[in-house]
Amino acid sequence: MTDTKGRRPERLHSKKEAQAEKPFNAGLDLEIDAVDLIHKIGSQRSITRTASSEQPVGDPEFAVKPGDEIEVDASLESVDEGIYVTGTASADVHAECSRCLDPIEEHLDVRFDELFTYPEKVPAELEGEDVPVLEGDVIDLGPLVHDAFAMAAPYQPLCREDCPGLCPQCGMRMEEDPEHEHVVYDPRFAALAGFLENDEESEGGEE
Repeated sequence: MTDTKGRRPERLHSKKEAQAEKPFNAGLDLEIDAVDLIHKIGSQRSITRTASSEQPVGDPEFAVKPGDEIEVDASLESVDEGIYVTGTASADVHAECSRCLDPIEEHLDVRFDELFTYPEKVPAELEGEDVPVLEGDVIDLGPLVHDAFAMAAPYQPLCREDCPGLCPQCGMRMEEDPEHEHVVYDPRFAALAGFLENDEESEGGEE
């Protein structure tokens, strides 16, 4: 398809035309200008950034709090297919213990890596797939950092591995009284329990 002057219209994004929305970056301002690396194979650049967001970064149950700083160190390298990015991000993450519900805070270091492919280098068999494509001359590290923290989240956060948790009957902290327990009778055997008690009282009276 050409315009009235016989020129092909400029492709604005990637071969994956349907992917109009940008990857979720959790509101992190981590866009990096890579104009000096594009199509310059072998060129490299290291960057260090401090970023924060107005929303949680990572898994909703194990995340960097809004406003907390995230230290990001990354290396960008120009390769034949695009720009290859590797790096680390570090921050304090907050959660709730899945057993005792106490708050958890720990410092976490996460790694990320991604190849931002030139649109013309996307293999035909991957067209329509979720392939990170270099749009223009800017690389957004926000989605990489957000996903790295999300992937590092444990299935069930714990304040410590041997946390005894809460009593399932009354909610008491088991750590305060390890011997704490409740004797629960099956209501189906309530009549039998009463019969046994009466029988024991009768035997005691006979003595």
